[in-house]
Amino acid sequence: QLASAHYKKGDFQVSAEMFEKLLNDYPESKLRGSMLFQAGESRFRIKETVLARDHFAAASKIRNLDEALAESALMRLGETQALTGQQKEATKTYENFLSRFKESQWTRNARFGLAFALENNDKPSEAIREYAKLLEEDSKKVDLWTVRAQFQTGECYFNMKKYDQAIARFVHLEIDKSFKKYPSWQAKSVLEIGRVLLAQSKREEAVQRFKDILNHPVLGKEKAATVARQLLDQLRSG
Repeated sequence: QLASAHYKKGDFQVSAEMFEKLLNDYPESKLRGSMLFQAGESRFRIKETVLARDHFAAASKIRNLDEALAESALMRLGETQALTGQQKEATKTYENFLSRFKESQWTRNARFGLAFALENNDKPSEAIREYAKLLEEDSKKVDLWTVRAQFQTGECYFNMKKYDQAIARFVHLEIDKSFKKYPSWQAKSVLEIGRVLLAQSKREEAVQRFKDILNHPVLGKEKAATVARQLLDQLRSG
């Protein structure tokens, strides 16, 4: 209870150490799964991702773990595996999650995680197929995962040097009114259009797209505008 109180208070370093001491002192405890998860959450909150991942992995291996706890532990395991560069492991974890917890509130999170892990494991074609499932699940629904799936599909095509397909994805994000509540991703999309145009040796068109970001009343306030300004400076000096 004291360890949980420290966690709720935001004293994550203290709660992590206390949960880990409990794990050491009571290796056969019936609460071991919960202690592992909370130790992982505590380490995750202070960005000690490798330690967090190991706790989540240990929790996920416990037999007859409460279903809700197993669901949370497996989701966190996939996230921390991806964050620590274990893309192959993350892929398997997310596939396991989607197979096991078909009605989970985190299904779209896991679907995106799977696609992103595939993309980062140099499997862009497979990633595109998974991103497509997010876009197809509810064509009228726009959430963060819709936006991210659209953007990352563009990135996959860009990395495959399929420039026309990449631009089509980024343009869709830029001009579709349903994405207006995600200005940071719209700004990134215009930035990527410029980068694709540079890859096609269309310097003047790329310059115009970078200027479009800087001159836009909303997009010009996003972080992508800083990158656009840097690229313009490089092009002028080059």
